Amino acid sequence: MRAKLLIVVICAGHGLAAADAKTRELAQGYQKELTGCRTRADGVTRVAAGAQALVEAGQHQHEPDLATLRAGLAEVQAYCAELTATLEILNADANARYRTLERKLDEQDNKIRKLRQGTKKVLDDLAPVISRMIPLINARAGTAAPSPTKVHIEFPSKRAIDVPVLAGAYTTSGSEAADIIDYTERKTSATVTTRLVASATCEQQRQAITAATASDAPASDAIRPLGLAWYIAYDKPGRRVRVACRGSKAGTILATLDEPAGVTGWPDIEPVLAAMIAVRP
Repeated sequence: MRAKLLIVVICAGHGLAAADAKTRELAQGYQKELTGCRTRADGVTRVAAGAQALVEAGQHQHEPDLATLRAGLAEVQAYCAELTATLEILNADANARYRTLERKLDEQDNKIRKLRQGTKKVLDDLAPVISRMIPLINARAGTAAPSPTKVHIEFPSKRAIDVPVLAGAYTTSGSEAADIIDYTERKTSATVTTRLVASATCEQQRQAITAATASDAPASDAIRPLGLAWYIAYDKPGRRVRVACRGSKAGTILATLDEPAGVTGWPDIEPVLAAMIAVRP
């Protein structure tokens, strides 16, 4: 009887070791797949940036291709994001056994299978667009595809700023008193607003913010030179909000950045906020 029990224990231990080996093998496979996904996403990003430069230079006939590149890039980035999420599950606990993660991994695998197939079709569809755009981009640059870092944006108020070139898309709105930018990437969006509050002080505006989590936000190199009266941040469900105030002759300039919280790979939007504050008199 003891011999049989020993055999059972040994077999059980071997099963756990095999499960752990499977977890490590999965992590290695997904990491390799993520590296490939990011490489393809970077390639499409560079071509999209070059196409945007052509459009900004007045070659508006390329706007449909630019829209196609941006839409395709969003799908590739969604695929990369799910691979990243799966690796986070696998790497959260180095000692986790496959059986404890199996349900979550199955759910992720179902998502990844669909995105893997969809991304392959997207890249196939993008291939002729990329082939068509690269010679035009290279011709404009002279030697190699350009890598623009800024895009010029004008508001309805006629105020204008230069903002970082990012993978997503900017749209503007507003009035003489308010400038608004909506930035959208992977079906997620952020909103940056600057507005004039007439006959008011920054102290009054600070007292009006009653969020319990509001506290001073660290000032980056982009924010520090702006001469703000205050710069604070607070959380709300799924979002992170930063608010800044600067005095002006007509009252105060109140600036707000409302963006998603906890989104892997979400870009730094603060330079947009800084540029919008700096352009206000």
